[in-house]
Amino acid sequence: MTTRNYDILVWGATGFTGSRLVEYLALNAPAGTRVAIGGRNRSKIEAVRAKLAAKHPMAPISLESMDILIGDSQNAQDMHAIASQTRVVASTVGPYSIYGEQLVRACVEEVTDYCDITAEVPWVHDMNRELNDQAVRNNVHIVSLCGFDCIPADLGCLMLAQYSREHIQQPLLHVKGSIVGIRGGVSGGTMATLGNQLGIEARRLWKGVKAQMSGSSTPQSQPPNGKETNRAVVHYDQTLGRWQGFWVMSIINSMATKWAGRELNYGPGFSYAETMTARNVFMAIAQTLGFVYLAALMFFSATRNLLYMLRAIPRPGEGPSDKFMKSGFFSLHLEAFSETEVFYGKVSGSSDPGYSETIKYLGESALCLAFDRDESFRPGIYPPSVAIGNKLLDRLRNRGCQFDVARKIIPASHDSAKKVQ
Repeated sequence: MTTRNYDILVWGATGFTGSRLVEYLALNAPAGTRVAIGGRNRSKIEAVRAKLAAKHPMAPISLESMDILIGDSQNAQDMHAIASQTRVVASTVGPYSIYGEQLVRACVEEVTDYCDITAEVPWVHDMNRELNDQAVRNNVHIVSLCGFDCIPADLGCLMLAQYSREHIQQPLLHVKGSIVGIRGGVSGGTMATLGNQLGIEARRLWKGVKAQMSGSSTPQSQPPNGKETNRAVVHYDQTLGRWQGFWVMSIINSMATKWAGRELNYGPGFSYAETMTARNVFMAIAQTLGFVYLAALMFFSATRNLLYMLRAIPRPGEGPSDKFMKSGFFSLHLEAFSETEVFYGKVSGSSDPGYSETIKYLGESALCLAFDRDESFRPGIYPPSVAIGNKLLDRLRNRGCQFDVARKIIPASHDSAKKVQ
């Protein structure tokens, strides 16, 4: 790679997540890291930079000195000009199926590493089919899905697969995930992406919904120790002793982890299923129907616009307060099945998973691409576990994220565990 002006470019710096990513890098990147910020509106970016500089005048990475790059996400020439100036791009501009393609293409052709927080797995698959061979030839790493969707499930399964190989000497066949506690907000950008995703990927996602609802996404073979893994979405979990209902991210996480399982050879027919804990069977049914109802409202533009008008959902650029995000947490329980053994994992975070944790995940992914690159990295267009797995896992653990595995059920290590148990 030729000498570049910047180590990391934050693309989408004026958005709710993008501005906080700029702040995260200013406070956590190594001294001397060259960070640039970019988007399509210079005055808005300058305002964000000035606000953050006033908030953090002594930040290790000077906010005032961050250069600004301007471009249109749908203009190929702009994206090439921007990608050619930096070693890594961290993009928060979604929906990615609308605003991400030209930037990804430019990064592949300009030999620039890239990471984002999309949950649009079908779009990532499309980019993989079209550009993966060229990315491999150019030794470029395009790492999508670096947010709350899908880092906990993706790296959690990587951790379990490695444990199964090293300590049990057996392949990993299935992982059952359960969100046993969560508190977090949602931004307008996320809701806009959800509406777009439902609109253009309804058929493919509906297949995933039906599989999750029926339990057909899990193995049909006899599990070890009589454990039942082929369960409908609303069910009673004998291990946790709690009812389970539909979890909105289960389809995306299942698609991403199965893809990683194939690429990294976790085990024959590896599968992943994910649900959310409920207080009782009635709450499990209610939350399942609630997610379906919200999806239906977001699918149609008329009802989606009505929700915006009534302020029932935030508009793009809006999101939860800093105070609310600091009060957030999540805890993901993982039950893993090899050929003869059952063992457990725990992934948890002590702040809002959709924003504070996501910003941490994306920031550390960008820093990992910029400074940790070695022979373990896999070039191409892949989920984080495949492209930069263990290096990123080490970084997140060093930042206080819990990724643990053991033969017995593991409590969350954060204070949030008290809220969960």
